[in-house]
Amino acid sequence: MKRVLILASAIALAACSSTQKTEGVGFISGTTQSVLTIAGNAAIVDADFALLNGKLVALNFTGFVEERNRGFIDNLVSRRIEDNGGIVARSGRSDMNVEVIVNRAGNDQGSSNIPIIQTARRTEAVVDLTIVIRDTVSGKRLAVQTVRGEGKYEQARWVGIQARGKYFVKKYRPTGEILGSNINRGLVNEGWEEIEPR
Repeated sequence: MKRVLILASAIALAACSSTQKTEGVGFISGTTQSVLTIAGNAAIVDADFALLNGKLVALNFTGFVEERNRGFIDNLVSRRIEDNGGIVARSGRSDMNVEVIVNRAGNDQGSSNIPIIQTARRTEAVVDLTIVIRDTVSGKRLAVQTVRGEGKYEQARWVGIQARGKYFVKKYRPTGEILGSNINRGLVNEGWEEIEPR
């Protein structure tokens, strides 16, 4: 009986999960880029830019803005503003000022392991932005919103069988409620929706 308990304890302790920040300059791989794109698209779709329809808009970025993700965040926000009828001003005068505060934007790599039975490698990304819309002349704050999205790529292996890697997305309403349809609940992916990267 003692041996069974010791063996069970050893297996439980060996089952682990770890995450580390991806390293290097620029994006690491196409997979990493896809995961960050999924997270960004999930976040920005909930941004409300109706106030900017027909307005000339200046963008300012603060927070955790790195050179390697500035262009990505700029394009993400600019595209959404223009889809809502705004005009992004790259220089000169503007009617509205949009402050994009980057709370989080980046990738992590991780792995989890259940001894003998299963291992999984994953790349995760999160994009979390606070967006403040101001009147350029008066400086008056007209709207504040926080949007957030998460993306993940996971590839599992069971007893030597390599599974096809899958992409997942997790979205949040401004209240924090998790959105999702056709939720994939396998491999501890509850709350994540499987998605094909575009």
